[in-house]
Amino acid sequence: MPKELIIMPNWIGDLALALSVVHRKITMQHTDISLLVPQPLVQLCGVLASHPIIPYRRGSFKQRRETLAQVRAQHFDAVYVLPHSFSSAWFAYRTGIRRRRGVARELREYLFTRSLPRSVRTHQRHITYEYALVLETDFVPPDYWQGAEIDKANEYKSSIVFCPGSKYGPAKKWTGFKNLIDMLPGKQIVVLGDNCDSEAAEELESASPDRVVNLAGKTTIVEACRIIAGAKAVVANDSGLMHLAGYCGTPVVGIFGSTSPTWTRPLGSRVGIAYVKYECSPCFDRTCRFKHYNCLKLVTPEQVASLVHQLLQDKPGSYD
Repeated sequence: MPKELIIMPNWIGDLALALSVVHRKITMQHTDISLLVPQPLVQLCGVLASHPIIPYRRGSFKQRRETLAQVRAQHFDAVYVLPHSFSSAWFAYRTGIRRRRGVARELREYLFTRSLPRSVRTHQRHITYEYALVLETDFVPPDYWQGAEIDKANEYKSSIVFCPGSKYGPAKKWTGFKNLIDMLPGKQIVVLGDNCDSEAAEELESASPDRVVNLAGKTTIVEACRIIAGAKAVVANDSGLMHLAGYCGTPVVGIFGSTSPTWTRPLGSRVGIAYVKYECSPCFDRTCRFKHYNCLKLVTPEQVASLVHQLLQDKPGSYD
């Protein structure tokens, strides 16, 4: 059985999407696979998957050298590079692994033994299609994903989780969560996010202190993942937490602004998509170049609430 190494993406959402393709590759090909995972995501990846993990330590020259030595010692037959960075391709080259495969860009084709054209990344099809091409496995549409078995947090298992943040920028941050609270009467709501989302979370908590539990900045990413895994539903901007919900199989409403659900919709069949294809969207910008953010403003709380109710009745839908 060949031994293969996969260099995993650096972002939580991309990691979750990539893991779904890795799982399929192992199931179909019975391959001995290890994952090279960025150090900050190692603990989360250990919860999401059972594959052997090598921490990708890059903080100092000594750490990079130790990581390289650890990889070389395992004598892999092939390495697959999912990130598009030059540094990830350079690392793969330095391992000395004979088969190296990834997408060509920034002169990376000279570091691979098999490079795929840059055109494989297109916003017209789901990003897992690209991952499947790189990993040499069949593509399966994201709605076929059945969810992963994750240890659930029982304390909030009857709650609806709100994720109002997004690391990408304001062009992915819908601001209708406060109005959404009143449209979900009787539901306990848990707000998740990091310290950057504290202000938005505090506003939601103050709007309905008897029903809203503000945990933004108060959990680890693993704790947040377990809360999401046990929730009744999740309402999230296009973000890492949205993709964790899809990976766990939790019903999720994904709200899209400057990005495209065609490219990065959540995994699973219990998914609602709130997206208005405005004349300038998707632009994939962090901030709105026209300053109006209409792609987000035109997504109404009524639309999102309707999608939540459909998911709670196991009727996925979309507004686009």
